[in-house]
Amino acid sequence: MNRNYLIAFTVTAAVLTLLALAGWALFEIEPTIKYLPPSREARRNEYLALDRWLQSRGIPVREESSGGLSMISNAPEKHIFIQASLFRWNNEAPEYLAHWVEEGGHLYLILDYQTISASYLAHGPDWVFPDEVPFLLLKEFGITAGEGAEQPGLHYNTGAPSFDHGVSFEISEEYGALNIRDWTGLTRLIQVNRGKGKFTVSARPRFLLSEYLDRAPNARLAWAVFGAEGEAWLFIRGATKVQGLFGSLWRQGNLSVLIVSILVLIIICFWAVLPLFGLVKEDDEEPGKPLRERFLAEGRFLKRYGALDIYRETYLKEIKRRLARKESLLDNDKIEKRLLEIYGSPAGESAMLVRFFRGGRLAYGEFPKMVIIFKTILERI
Repeated sequence: MNRNYLIAFTVTAAVLTLLALAGWALFEIEPTIKYLPPSREARRNEYLALDRWLQSRGIPVREESSGGLSMISNAPEKHIFIQASLFRWNNEAPEYLAHWVEEGGHLYLILDYQTISASYLAHGPDWVFPDEVPFLLLKEFGITAGEGAEQPGLHYNTGAPSFDHGVSFEISEEYGALNIRDWTGLTRLIQVNRGKGKFTVSARPRFLLSEYLDRAPNARLAWAVFGAEGEAWLFIRGATKVQGLFGSLWRQGNLSVLIVSILVLIIICFWAVLPLFGLVKEDDEEPGKPLRERFLAEGRFLKRYGALDIYRETYLKEIKRRLARKESLLDNDKIEKRLLEIYGSPAGESAMLVRFFRGGRLAYGEFPKMVIIFKTILERI
């Protein structure tokens, strides 16, 4: 091996080794956490994690934005989740839904914020068991709903499920029920068995939301309510409105500035692309030479380099094309015989025609004769 190559290789390896040691000693690789915002689908559906979890376990999920008694009566599902503010209540609803539960249905009623607020505004602070239809359904199962104030002196317990603290529930002792309490000691979820079915009620179920479902207490309670029986569920619930691009710009920025900028950019682009307005300047064109002069100039050029046969090939190509189309002649011998018949010239010119046809070289002064002969034949075909 060349000595210079060996020295260069050794020096390069030493430098790379020193750089590697310096990097290992002086620098440190630290993991970075990159925040990925929720997708539009997740922001629209706050129960998306629950839906996918149930579907992955083979439990069908159907979602409706609103419903009424007709939807309940025609639904193939025997497990129904109802958000109270999205249900079309009437006076027959409490009795019908109670009977539906007795026949083997599982009804989960959510007293959401809209329903509670409407009742509070109608009855004032003392709104325990008002006369609105959703609360009359609770009465069918011996449940009372009250204000969900937290008890003082209690500390947050991470082992309890996550509930909305806007409302609490109580049930008469004669009803066999499952009471789920939060860390304040108040009952936030009640499940009553009746006939062949069961009735569940709670306020806004935070333990079912995607951002809380990963906690073990929430997941256990969600599975006990929705997944234990492994049957299909119908959800009558709303979707969260998600702002689009222009809504975010209008809320966080000045949309008028954006519109003005777009208009200015459009004007500049059109100004750069479109031609100037006004009359188009005409270029002064010099008159061209007559066709005869150009033809003669071309002939002299070809004659100078002995290439006048180009004209002969052009004429012969057109003659053969016409004879093939009109008389179906393709053989050269037949074409040559036919040319002599068409031209009908004396023996001397006939011999010249045969020589021209067979590719003989043009002698000085024969080019005009060749052009006359072939032009005459073309006019007679």
